[in-house]
Amino acid sequence: MLAVGGHVVFESRTWQVVGLQGQQVRLLDEQGAVVTLLANYLFAAADFALVGTAVRAAVPQWGLFATVPLREQERALAWQRHIREVETGQPAAAAAAAGRVPRPEYDPATRTLAQRELAKAEELTALGFGSIARTTVQRMRLSYRAQGLWGLVDHRTTRTYSRTGRTDERVVAAVLEAMRRQRGRSKGTVKGLRQLTAQILDQTHGPETLKVPHPPRSTGWSTP
Repeated sequence: MLAVGGHVVFESRTWQVVGLQGQQVRLLDEQGAVVTLLANYLFAAADFALVGTAVRAAVPQWGLFATVPLREQERALAWQRHIREVETGQPAAAAAAAGRVPRPEYDPATRTLAQRELAKAEELTALGFGSIARTTVQRMRLSYRAQGLWGLVDHRTTRTYSRTGRTDERVVAAVLEAMRRQRGRSKGTVKGLRQLTAQILDQTHGPETLKVPHPPRSTGWSTP
């Protein structure tokens, strides 16, 4: 099943699925190239294949990630590949599945974690990420471990006025995920949306950890 977070083979390259909207699929390759194409065109490609099993990211991660400016999304996804290479020797699960040999400076069998972080700092500086220190790579790596993709976002780009006010961002993300699941259904209701949101919150954060707030009577909720 094609899903955000999964990997596909297309035009002799491995791509990560970073966006699905209607019939459009957004793909990102290991070099940072991004393409958007129709799903039917992708499926009809002679070498199209799904790679392994798509790993579903936590709801808050993808729900909030969708609100980040596109340029910052691409930067965070680039950091994700670099962090994975530091930790595992491979920039993506697809590379590991294909049996690729790690680059010498990132081989966990011969280099310590500190040495791999230093090598990545030097590489990112040369690639134009700015003046990157080993401690920066370490901080980003630990942030990714704690928060996933959301931890790699420059949150200066997310400090804008929000229509959701003081609502917990985890609840907002669950609502976005529930709306995505209901998209295309002919009889979506506000009650059904609230129930689905509550179910997602329980599955993601544990039963009764977070409550779905009741919408103000003056505004209400609307389904897409």
